[in-house]
Amino acid sequence: MSNQIRANLLDEVDLSEVKMVTDKEEIRDTYALYLDDESHSFDGDADKLVFPTTETEIATILRNAYENGVPVTIQGGRTGLTGAAVPLGGIALNLEKMDRLLYLKWNPEEELYSIAAEAGVLLEDLVKSVSGRKMDELSGEEKTAYEEDMEKFMQENGDLTFPVDPTEMSAWIGGITACNASGARTFKYGAVRNWVRRIRVVLPNGELIDIKRGEVISEDGEFEFILSNGSTIRIQVPTYEMPNTKNAAGLFARHEMDLIDLFIGSEGILGVITMAELGLVKLPEEIMTVMAFFPTEEDAVDFVYDIRAPDSPVKMDFLEYFGPNALDMIREKASDAGITVPALSEDTNAIVFFEFEYTEENMEDLVMGLEMVLNEHNSSSESSWAGLDRTELEKMKTVRHFVPETVNALIAQRKAQYHKVHKIGTDMAVPDQALREYLKFYREVLEEQGMEYVIFGHIGNNHLHVNMLPRNNEEVEQGMDNYMIFAKRAVQLGGTVAAEHGIGKLKRDFLKVMYGDKGIKEMQAVKQAIDPQWLLNRGNMIEVPPDR
Repeated sequence: MSNQIRANLLDEVDLSEVKMVTDKEEIRDTYALYLDDESHSFDGDADKLVFPTTETEIATILRNAYENGVPVTIQGGRTGLTGAAVPLGGIALNLEKMDRLLYLKWNPEEELYSIAAEAGVLLEDLVKSVSGRKMDELSGEEKTAYEEDMEKFMQENGDLTFPVDPTEMSAWIGGITACNASGARTFKYGAVRNWVRRIRVVLPNGELIDIKRGEVISEDGEFEFILSNGSTIRIQVPTYEMPNTKNAAGLFARHEMDLIDLFIGSEGILGVITMAELGLVKLPEEIMTVMAFFPTEEDAVDFVYDIRAPDSPVKMDFLEYFGPNALDMIREKASDAGITVPALSEDTNAIVFFEFEYTEENMEDLVMGLEMVLNEHNSSSESSWAGLDRTELEKMKTVRHFVPETVNALIAQRKAQYHKVHKIGTDMAVPDQALREYLKFYREVLEEQGMEYVIFGHIGNNHLHVNMLPRNNEEVEQGMDNYMIFAKRAVQLGGTVAAEHGIGKLKRDFLKVMYGDKGIKEMQAVKQAIDPQWLLNRGNMIEVPPDR
């Protein structure tokens, strides 16, 4: 192992065949979607849209931009909620044509398979390719090797899957890696970071680095990049302490750390991730999915504490939560849709939605253990909705989506009258011991104000989303003030200001709350070392210094 990595200068290629859009009016009209993301928070602008198909084309585009001082914004599927993919001038570099699956690999030291894909491959397509044994995009020797390996694995194990379950399956592989995406199953499997085995990154100057996990480790808190001309860039790892929570805020930093982790979650400010190799696991043979209904929020939270304890009789894949206001939305939406939610009574004020694996041999023991914990918290299997197959899980997911669907409809209705109105959704997470206190804090602040809100989300990771629903322009201002209040409290409790959605251009002020001026300056120093002109993804995560 070493703390050094050597960058390679790729051949410059002719870009005449690369799709480019340079007419500003055409960009604004025909390609308007490429000037926005799911946050709908910025008026995007680009002088040029570029759609490369190869790594060498990306390197040539970046090299030319670097030599001419032109800002470049990297775009994936634009499913983010922070404005990170929204260009504010210069070049918008869209990776949708980088959509090949590359190889399947067996990792004997970890006893798992991994799959490599270019940045523009949809997560949904990658999952289908390994769970359905389809790799039609491969050709020649790669396809033959894949089929031989896959056939052997299937005979021994069965179907594979990528275990991290970001809610947005239309996200792209480059995006979920650059943002360290997560989702419900982060409770069991961790975020994307845990599963990345290799990445290839084109640096802002157009040079390429190929990083394999475990090969480049910092020494005395420092990395060295040896460029193609022999010069060296030294990167000082930030010294701040990362929160002991699910986290997608800021550059990853530990004194002795893997270089691959500096780029995962960096939101594209350090380079363009062109491919990622991701670990796979065996699909569980049997799963049980349950919506457990509780008479009070306290019962539901106490159940979560007990069922995720080390001595719990059941090990969960995920634990999701819906509070009292969310229940009202579910009831109304289900009634309008003519859907019956089994066992949901008028006395129910909270739901915990969860899933676990079982086998024929251990099913009875698991069900008995679960029943015991439910009974301790005023619930039971009889007052729950349980399913033993993926079809039932899909029905439950439909009910789960009633809440965000209702929220979006309410906001759209109010926005028609008050232009400034938008949903204000939190993304904080706190350590295990702080869950009760933080949830209580949310409610006290919002109830005292009379703000309309709904709470739901990833309670297994103490990561609950509070959706504030302003009824007028004044409440929008109050909601934004609340976001800062909630961010400061989360940090006081040892948590994070962004557990899964990242920072982007929207949340830089909250990142400063978390890491302070010193931490921000340390991140800026890393950016400065790799991208001294501050051209790549300007304004994402950290503020551009005045002299840049």
